[in-house]
Amino acid sequence: MRKVFLVATALLGVTACTDDDPSRGGFFGGVSGLSSGKYASQTQQRRDTLAAEQQRNQQLQADAAQASAQRQQVASERAALQRQNAALSSDIARLRGKLASAEASRGQNLGELRRLSADLDALQASGNQVNNDPTLADAEKRRRLDELNQRKRLLERAIDQATGARS
Repeated sequence: MRKVFLVATALLGVTACTDDDPSRGGFFGGVSGLSSGKYASQTQQRRDTLAAEQQRNQQLQADAAQASAQRQQVASERAALQRQNAALSSDIARLRGKLASAEASRGQNLGELRRLSADLDALQASGNQVNNDPTLADAEKRRRLDELNQRKRLLERAIDQATGARS
């Protein structure tokens, strides 16, 4: 009788500790979870959560790739702007040399040559301002550099006319 009582008590204790998760509820809890469908429901819920997180991860990776491509495009655009500004500075230096040689060889039109030199100084200052302004968007820098290049071409024509050179 004592053995039967111990076995009944042990079975009662085991059945009282049921949990729908077979990894925690033991054998009887697992059987109960499987037969009630709760285990399958929890498993499906976890699969759905995993699928949602994997999809979110893929979207984040796509966003990161797009951001990287944009970053490379911006870097390329900035490099092109810097090259354009360097070319403008080089052209200004060339035009300064042309003016200096014209001033040295010709005493005529000295007032006009000095005015053109001042225009070159203003053009150089504007180019430096555009290049060194961190608040300007790249599109605005491009627009301003295009304007400066147009002014440079007009100034170059004026210098060629004042020095008697052909453009």
